[in-house]
Amino acid sequence: MRAGGLTEALVLAHQLVGYLTAFVVAPMALSAFAEPPRHRVWARTYLCLMVPLYLTGLSFTFRLHEAGSFVWARNLAFNFTGFFFLLLGWRAIVRFRRQLVAPQALDHAMRGVLLAGSGTMVLLGVLHHFPSFALGCLGLWMGLAVLRETGEVRALYVRHQRSMLTSAFYVFTVLSLVHVKASTDVKWLWPALVGVPLVVYATRGPPDRRRVRLAVRATLGIALALAAYIAAFSPPEFLRA
Repeated sequence: MRAGGLTEALVLAHQLVGYLTAFVVAPMALSAFAEPPRHRVWARTYLCLMVPLYLTGLSFTFRLHEAGSFVWARNLAFNFTGFFFLLLGWRAIVRFRRQLVAPQALDHAMRGVLLAGSGTMVLLGVLHHFPSFALGCLGLWMGLAVLRETGEVRALYVRHQRSMLTSAFYVFTVLSLVHVKASTDVKWLWPALVGVPLVVYATRGPPDRRRVRLAVRATLGIALALAAYIAAFSPPEFLRA
């Protein structure tokens, strides 16, 4: 197979896996949050799919944009920071299960990485791109305030919820950039404008399964609405043939 054919096959595989992850696997993992055995199966599937999605997306960034350019740097910072919330959520639930209340060196390093990625987005936003500035500020807020260490094991479970919901809205942002027909700022920011209130509502105060359930249902509704929008107004190329 020629290099062009390999690239096209990789793009098609990336798209198919991406839609499957966004509209099947992630919703199944979220909807099963109150059923640990089923939730773990879908959550592991989500992790196993998101890693190659991130890596193939990273390869596209290097292939399509000149190294050192603004778009190249912006895409690297945004996608890394968005993907990193998945790792933060995974680490939080591992600590919760093992009752590792005291943060370890890895946890301090991961928080530092989140702050560095978010800070990079802020700097890039100041230079040229308001959505990067806004999303970077949200990342800094998450790293400094929302995901801070509290010394309570229950807080690790809440951190897991916050991180995984944020990861879902990162995926919606990526799909929005590709498919939503709107101004640049709207395409970049509407998932955060919807997602941040839902994350705060679901995880503020003492743990409340009812609030989490409502936030999950709202997130599932957003996923369904986005899927319907894409199918109706901006279907991927392989569905247009």
